Amino acid sequence: MMLSDTTTPARNSFSSSGRGGVIIGRGRRGSRSSRRCCFGMDHPAAAVALLVALLALYASGASAGWVDPDTPEEMRRTISLVDNTEYDLVMSDEFNVPGRSFKDGHDKMWTALDKSDDDYSASGGGSLHFYNSSAVTTTKDGMLKIASFIEPTRWTRLDPVAKKNVREKKDFKSGMVQSWNKFCFTGGIVEVDVILPGDPFIGGLWPAIWILGNLGRSTYEVSTNNIWPWSYNTCNRKMQPAQALSACNKQNHYGMHPNQGRGATEIDIIEGMMGDSNGPLPGTSPNVSLPYVDMTLQVAPGIPLNRPQTGHPPLKEAILTSKGQEQFAAQTWYEGLEFYGNTSLNPFFYGTYLAETKKGEPVLRSKKQAFQADAVGAMHQLVPAHFKKMHTFRIEWQPGPGGRIDWFTKAHKVNETDSIEGDGKGTDWVRAFTLKDKSLSSLMGSQIPNEPSYLIMNTAISSTWAFPYDVPEWCEKCYDCSNSTCSCAFNPGFCNMMRKGVAMYIDHVRVYQSKDDSTHVGNAHTVGCDPPDYPTREYIKGHEYRYMRQPPFVLKDKYPLRKVESGGGACDVDDDCGCNITSVSLSRNHSVDSKQQHRCTGRGQCVESVLAGRIFSRGPKRVCQCNSGFTGPNCLAIDHIDDSPSAYAIKLEKSLLADVPRVLMTPFTLVILVIFVVGFNVSLVCIMNKRREDKLPDASFTRLDGMASESNRLITGRSI
Repeated sequence: MMLSDTTTPARNSFSSSGRGGVIIGRGRRGSRSSRRCCFGMDHPAAAVALLVALLALYASGASAGWVDPDTPEEMRRTISLVDNTEYDLVMSDEFNVPGRSFKDGHDKMWTALDKSDDDYSASGGGSLHFYNSSAVTTTKDGMLKIASFIEPTRWTRLDPVAKKNVREKKDFKSGMVQSWNKFCFTGGIVEVDVILPGDPFIGGLWPAIWILGNLGRSTYEVSTNNIWPWSYNTCNRKMQPAQALSACNKQNHYGMHPNQGRGATEIDIIEGMMGDSNGPLPGTSPNVSLPYVDMTLQVAPGIPLNRPQTGHPPLKEAILTSKGQEQFAAQTWYEGLEFYGNTSLNPFFYGTYLAETKKGEPVLRSKKQAFQADAVGAMHQLVPAHFKKMHTFRIEWQPGPGGRIDWFTKAHKVNETDSIEGDGKGTDWVRAFTLKDKSLSSLMGSQIPNEPSYLIMNTAISSTWAFPYDVPEWCEKCYDCSNSTCSCAFNPGFCNMMRKGVAMYIDHVRVYQSKDDSTHVGNAHTVGCDPPDYPTREYIKGHEYRYMRQPPFVLKDKYPLRKVESGGGACDVDDDCGCNITSVSLSRNHSVDSKQQHRCTGRGQCVESVLAGRIFSRGPKRVCQCNSGFTGPNCLAIDHIDDSPSAYAIKLEKSLLADVPRVLMTPFTLVILVIFVVGFNVSLVCIMNKRREDKLPDASFTRLDGMASESNRLITGRSI
C-alpha cells in the first residue's frame, strides 16, 4: 500500500494486514537489550506505548488500502451535503499515471472487459458493441479514457438451440471498466469528474457511471438472472420463485444467511441520453430537453398493476371532498420523490418486465420466475459544456431500512430564460433528486440497497437507447456504418461522429464514508466485497461459471478474475516501468533494498529477462521488475491491499478451530485440573530444591576437614 508524504498517519499509514510498512528489527543475538525487553527497548513502558500505537493504527486504517497516494490532502475529507458531518476518503483513483492497462490481471482495483455485451434477450436487446480492454487507458494529462469507435469484431459460438456453430459480429468497440469482486463498499459518498462523450445533439451513445451489487456481474447475464435488481428482505411466497435469494429460504447455502433476502440492486449515478428533441420533452416538469442524464434506482419487486404509461407522468384524479377539490393518484407510483433545479421525474422509463425467456436466450426464466423491476428515477438537464470540460456528479447513499439516496451536480444556466440554481458556471452544488426509503417500503416493501456494491464506468451503443424509433418500414435494420443501406437506422451524423472516434474522460473517482455511523440515517457504512453481514465470496466461488466468459473467450480463464501480474511486461528502458514516477516515497512506506532504491526510486525498473538467450525463447529480452507497493505488467498500478473483514475468511478460521478437540469443563473436571496444576507446581519446586542442594558442598565434610592439619587444608584448597 503506497501513500504520499501528506498522508494522515492515523488513517493511512498502516494496514490492518500488517503490511503497512513497519519494519521491526532484532538486535544482536544475546545482547542485553534483547534480553531486557521486546523490540530492543530498555523500558517496558516504551514497548507498551508502541503496541498501543500499533493497535490504534490497526483499528483506524481498515480502508486505507484503496486510497490513491496522488489524492491531494485537502481532498481526503468532505462534508456531507445532507447531514453536514465529515466523511473520510476510503477509496480514490486520480488516474494520474499515463499508459495504465486495465486488462484482466493488470490492475488490483479495476478490470476492463474483453467480451460481447450479451444484452440481446427479449427483455433487453440491442447491444451493438464489443467491449475491448484496449479501449480503456489513461492519458498523459491524467484522465481515464474510455473510447468508442468503429471496428468490427467477429467470432463463432455454439447455438444451443440450433446445435450448431453460428457466426457473430459486432460493428463497434467500446470500453467498460468495473471493480467487481475487487473494491466494494456499502454506503457513503461517491464523486466523479467526467467529460461526456460525443456530440450532445447526436443520439446513439450510452455513457454511464453506476453502482451494482457484487452478487451480479455486469454483462454476465447468468449471474444477474433473478438476482438483479432485488432489494427485498421480506418472505413473500408468491414472489419467492422470482427472487433467487429470498427471505423465505431457511437454507440459502454457500455462506448466505438464512431468511435474508439478497440481490444486486443498481444505482445509476448518471446515464447520458444524447440527441435533439427540438424543444422540451412532453411529460417533464420542469421542462427538460435532450441531452440529459438519468439518475435512477432500479429495484425489485416492482409495481405489478396500474402502472404509469410510458411517456406520461402518473395520472392524478380530481375528487370533490369536504375540504374542496383534491387530487389523488389514479395510477400507482412512488410518493415522496423530491426533484430540485432543472430535474424532472423521468416519464420515459418506469422499469423493465423480465418475462419468461425464450429459446436461444442466455438465461432460463420460467413463467413463475418472471417479475417486474422498477426504475425510480429522474432526468437532469445537460448543456453542451458537459461534453467539453469536466463536471462533477455526486451521490450520497445511506444504505438499508430508513436510508436514502441523494443525487447532486454542479449547477449550470441553460440560457437567460431557462435558468436553474447556482452560479451558472458549474461551481455550485445543487441537489437534483432525493429518494427516501419510506417511498419504497410503504408501497412494495423494497428498501434502499444494503448490498456490498462495486463501481462501473462504460459507454454502450444500443439500438434501444437514443436510436431512431420511428424508422420507415422500408428501412433495413442493420447497423454497419460501412453499408449505405443501414444509414436510415442511425441518427443523422452518428457514423461520421464515430469515424472520428469519441471518448468519455474521467479525471477522478473518490469514495468517502462517515466516521460516525450514528450521525446518518440507515445502516453502517462498510468497505469490502464480503462483509460478514452480507457475504458474497463463498456464493461466487460456488457459482464461478456464472461469472465467467462463455466460449470461445473462456479458453484461458480458470477463474472469473485472473491473478494480477507483478512485472514481466516488455520494456526497453526503466521509464517503461514507471521508474520516472516518483509521486510516492518508497523508502518511507515500503522496504526496498539499497541497490534497488539507488537505481530507481519510481514504480519499477527494466531488467534482463531470465528467459533471454535461451533456446526457443520467444519472450521479450528485457522485462519490468516492480518495486514494492506496485504491480501490473509494467508496474504502473498500485498494489492495493484489501484488509476489510471477510465472511468467508472468518468462517474458514472458525471451521479450522472447530477441528481442535475441546474438553467439557464441569465443576468436577475443574477440581481435577486445579489439583493437577497445584501438584505439578509442588513437584516442580521440590525437584528444583533438590537439584540446588546437590550442588552445595557437604557440610559434614567441611567440619571434618577443619580438624585436619594446616597442610592438608592448604592442599584441599578450602582456605583459598
